[in-house]
Amino acid sequence: MFLKVEDLTAHYGHVRALDGVSVQAEKGSIVTLIGANGAGKSSFMMCLSGVLRPTSGTIEFDGTRIEKAQPERIVSLGLSQCPEGRRVWPKMTVLENLEMGAISVRDKKLVEERVDWAYNFFPILGERKGQLAGSLSGGEQQMLAIARALMCGPKLLMLDEPSLGLAPIMVEKVADAIRDIRNNGTTVILVEQNAFIGLSLADYAYVLETGRIILSGKASDLMRNDEVRRSYLGI
Repeated sequence: MFLKVEDLTAHYGHVRALDGVSVQAEKGSIVTLIGANGAGKSSFMMCLSGVLRPTSGTIEFDGTRIEKAQPERIVSLGLSQCPEGRRVWPKMTVLENLEMGAISVRDKKLVEERVDWAYNFFPILGERKGQLAGSLSGGEQQMLAIARALMCGPKLLMLDEPSLGLAPIMVEKVADAIRDIRNNGTTVILVEQNAFIGLSLADYAYVLETGRIILSGKASDLMRNDEVRRSYLGI
């Protein structure tokens, strides 16, 4: 298994954010975690990226244990995160944001190639490469955040609420980009409060509630699950 998380527990002080969470992802797949606000989705992502140190449990990525690794080590192994809320550097240009995403890449030619790839993948970024990131629309900033996360050439991309706050037309564009990223060989862990989007994109899905996995299975099966449809799809 490309990513294997077992019995992961994490705390913020005395508050337990994750309680025995186990998640797996096959190489080249999209795995989504859905759940309400406060369910533990972002905490799970921060444990994967090394920002939040787990209290217990194990994280194995491509054969390497990483639950105690520093964030820079995790990035070097091939994990990259696009955080919730986009968090681009607003007073830096589109190009400068992309270059910051490749700060760990020493080969300047490779960085240039990845910038060109980002412009081809998201043409609007090429058109606005000299524009300050803070002046972009919300959807354009999300595209920039995703492209920036891809600049280090990750094997696994973690996307935290990529549809949050976007207009419907931009949500569909971002969804298409996620499909293309997977089709290009990158494994995707997708955290989404919008359960319909998450389940529509994913191969496999987990439902988090108050820090625990309460349901898991093929995304297509969960889309038809009565409890999921009632609680998360509003059907």
